[in-house]
Amino acid sequence: MKIIDKIIKSQEEGHPFFSFEYFSPKTAQGMVNLHDRIERMCYLGPEFIDITWGAGGSRPAATLEVVSNAQKVYGVETCMHLICTNNPTEKIDKALS
Repeated sequence: MKIIDKIIKSQEEGHPFFSFEYFSPKTAQGMVNLHDRIERMCYLGPEFIDITWGAGGSRPAATLEVVSNAQKVYGVETCMHLICTNNPTEKIDKALS
C-alpha cells in the first residue's frame, strides 16, 4: 500500500498515525544497531519508516540495504528521504535516476 493511502486511511478512521526517521549508518556495527532498533520500534506500529539517503556522508548502498531489510524482514512500509542540501545537482540527479 502506498504511504499516502495509509495516511488517508488513518485520517478516515480518525486515529493518529506516526512514522520514524532513521539515518543510514556508516559502519558495520552501526548497521547492526540500526536493524535492532528498527525491529524494536516497529512493535510500536508506525505507518511507515523513513530512511535518509546520503545524510552525513552515508553510502547510498547502505540506505538501500536498510530499506530492503525493513520491508522484507520487518514488513514495514519504507520511504527513502533524499537530502539535497549541500549536494551538487549531478549527485542528486544520479540518485534520482
